Amino acid sequence: MKTVAVIGVGLMGGSLGIALRHLFKNGSRQYDVIGIGRNIKNLKLAKDKNAVDCYSTDIAAAKCADIIFICSPVDTTVDIYKKIATFANKKTIVCDIGSIKYNVDTKIKQLQQKNKDYPAFIGCHPMCGIEQNGIEYASLDIYNNATVVITANPKDKNTKIIAKLWKDIGCKTFFMSAQEHDETVAFTSHIPHIIAFSFYKMFREKRGKNKNIENLVAGSFKSLTRVAKSSPNMWIPIFLNNKDNLKILSEELCKQIKEFVGTFGNEEKLKEILEKSIRQ
Repeated sequence: MKTVAVIGVGLMGGSLGIALRHLFKNGSRQYDVIGIGRNIKNLKLAKDKNAVDCYSTDIAAAKCADIIFICSPVDTTVDIYKKIATFANKKTIVCDIGSIKYNVDTKIKQLQQKNKDYPAFIGCHPMCGIEQNGIEYASLDIYNNATVVITANPKDKNTKIIAKLWKDIGCKTFFMSAQEHDETVAFTSHIPHIIAFSFYKMFREKRGKNKNIENLVAGSFKSLTRVAKSSPNMWIPIFLNNKDNLKILSEELCKQIKEFVGTFGNEEKLKEILEKSIRQ
């Protein structure tokens, strides 16, 4: 049995713990899970939800782990890795699940170059989740059939161990560079969140002037703003760490919207844009 420490037992970390604790081979559990966090109430809830076998508020409790997952906001990953490096041995594999890869991977590689005894780091990003936050929403199904991007060398033995772990819990693995990852998710994930946050902010401002607007909210509005419930503590570091890609895409999106509105005097051009835009 391998021991996995999960640092940050919230929605994603808690769901990972649940998924790992449900893995059996020949009648025996494959993973033992230690939960690490700052909030003892959340850790107790993680234990009640069968997300962890035991828990601690002391990060050094992860010392006995074979694999350590950092499941906290992306701006904390490097500092947590530094703390792990003070007690982990060279056989320990450290991973993250953050939505930003390039800055994190680069900084950790720089640390490893200065100290050859620092543990291996495998950057991962599972493309899944829900708009709610916290261990209370953790579930077995979140990782099922999800794509997990891995930004480490696919031929490396430690990478293969982590890829197997993801596959064991029902995920599909996909390898790409950290830079390409950030450029791609800026479009597929980060820009949609910017749209949702911005549009819901606009809604709240208009609701203050027009109380009837809330009575006319229907399916399209709810679909567009669903992820606006996401945690600002998680998304602020993502936006700031991927700002260059997001500025470029935001300008492109604004251009697309202006082009769309600009066709309102030309039905044929509007029809052409809509036909190209309709999801088949």
